[in-house]
Amino acid sequence: MILILTEKYDPSSQNVISKLESKNANYKVIYGLDLLEKPFNIDINKQQIFFKNELLENINIVWYRRWLNYQYVFSENLKENDYLKTEFETLSSYLMLTIQTKKWLNIPPFINPYPSKAHQLKKAKECGLKIPNTNVTNKKNFLKKFYNENKDNIISKNLNNPYVLHENNEIHCTYTTKIEKKDIKNQENLFFPSIFQSNINKDVELRIFYFLRKFYSSAIFSSHNQQTNVDFRVYDYNRPNRIMKFELPEFIKLKLIDFMESFNLHTGSIDIMKDKGDNFYFLEVNPQGQFGGMSDYGLNIENDIADYLIENDF
Repeated sequence: MILILTEKYDPSSQNVISKLESKNANYKVIYGLDLLEKPFNIDINKQQIFFKNELLENINIVWYRRWLNYQYVFSENLKENDYLKTEFETLSSYLMLTIQTKKWLNIPPFINPYPSKAHQLKKAKECGLKIPNTNVTNKKNFLKKFYNENKDNIISKNLNNPYVLHENNEIHCTYTTKIEKKDIKNQENLFFPSIFQSNINKDVELRIFYFLRKFYSSAIFSSHNQQTNVDFRVYDYNRPNRIMKFELPEFIKLKLIDFMESFNLHTGSIDIMKDKGDNFYFLEVNPQGQFGGMSDYGLNIENDIADYLIENDF
């Protein structure tokens, strides 16, 4: 049997599930939210899991995709919410360590923690990939020095996940932002630790989905649009960026394989910037990543994942 562990409303997961359904695969799905809404029991002594009163057994492969949305609110009381979140993460780890399976596709972060962005950049450089000049600091003088060294052209981004704020029926989110001289001037001498990078003079942004040594790459032509020039995720719905299939050079593929395997990552969305001199700069990898809609560019990821799961269900 194939077991899928994922987030309830993740479209990429649902696309793969649809493929499995069309291929008459033997599978079950557990959503992170199910641990809060559906009956289950973990027998630690017998190492057995009952989900909705049914014993989970004969599992040949588990695909961990996502789990519970990181913005999920357990309680309106902040201290209680933090406590319950920690309890839920401990429960999730317990569950996944109890699952008896022959094979994992994606080892969950509850078992094998995902690398931070700073760790990713360090490893990428060790694997021979170019990375932007990068500083993490909390001091104005260091930031000013970094700004000058990079010809007054730097950006800042989240160290971890973006911050999302829901207010007055609107959604606000943090994006990669260009830092101007006035931003530094108005900054306190000590500020919250932040990551800063040189702003690459990009030709195109590459969004690459990696799946066990296979690459599904698309080029996003965002550099000629003022709204998307720094971060293509600030979508311009009136003038959408052109996107097309892209073939990575072999030497970049080999370095990326080395990088992904060093972290034991089976899948991930990799962000790379190609500058006008044909240099490729590694930015980050999201081990879960999104790949919905890439079939529009001839990248049939969902079908390949479904076939892999079926082939390993023995």
